[in-house]
Amino acid sequence: MAGLEGNPFADPFQQTNNSTPTNTVPQQPSGYGGTAQSMPVRPAQATVPISEEELFRQQEELRRREQELIRRQQDLDNRARQQQRAGNGQRPPHNWPPLPKIIPLEPCFYQDIDVEIPAQFQETVRLVYYVYLIYVLALSSNVMGALFYFLFAGGGFGLMFLSIIQLILFTPCAFLLWFRPVYKAFRDDSSFNFMMFFLVLFFHTIFCLVQMLGLSYAVGWTNTIEAFKDHWFIGLIMLVPTFAFTIAFAGMCLSLFKVHSFYRGNGTGFSINKARQEFSNGVMSDRNVQNAANQAARAAAAHAVNEMVNSGGRY
Repeated sequence: MAGLEGNPFADPFQQTNNSTPTNTVPQQPSGYGGTAQSMPVRPAQATVPISEEELFRQQEELRRREQELIRRQQDLDNRARQQQRAGNGQRPPHNWPPLPKIIPLEPCFYQDIDVEIPAQFQETVRLVYYVYLIYVLALSSNVMGALFYFLFAGGGFGLMFLSIIQLILFTPCAFLLWFRPVYKAFRDDSSFNFMMFFLVLFFHTIFCLVQMLGLSYAVGWTNTIEAFKDHWFIGLIMLVPTFAFTIAFAGMCLSLFKVHSFYRGNGTGFSINKARQEFSNGVMSDRNVQNAANQAARAAAAHAVNEMVNSGGRY
């Protein structure tokens, strides 16, 4: 037996050097996270460097969001300002056209794109406004070009006379018949004003094409090329209205397409019934229109009664 192989007379409390110490620490099974068990150390994850293109894209995205928030804030401020003015019964003073103080006339309209037009439509309305200003510049330079063409290049007097008529006639008509309607259309979301804008500007674009070509008593490309044959200096002067009419024609086409894309993207579509309803609610319900209609009806009835009395009751 193993226990009888030792010295029975030896000191039982004396430990020999070759005795193996017992391990009192219990072994913990793997998976319980004991302190005696060392955990494997994972290598630190390396950071991925951001390229300049990615950083620039993120900055552009942040800038775009910031501009969008600014637009929304401006839109809310404008609406709050309009509601406050409407609640107080105050109307802003007219500021268009901007006339100098030496002229004893007052502006006829109030116009402020930053205040009255929603932020998402301001760029489009400004585009149409700049097209109108370019067209007015074309009409003004057309008068000068026609004058030089008449005095020094043998142009007709009718060309100069009709250029003056066009400047006087089309400057206010273009503002009232297609710019002001698109301004009110985006301001009030009005189908009637959209319909008026599309209809008038479509035909005016065709007429501007005729003016650009020089076929309707305008300087245009035809007369400019003719003037270059003998008077190159006069031809250079006539190039100014010709280029202006060309830019105005391109701007009118762009305005039609851009406004149409915004209007179709609104989800409501082009509705003649809605425009007719707005016309009935807006124009026919106006007090001045109703008073004029009542006065006309009374005058017609009084005229019929007088005719019957004068004729002795015979029809």
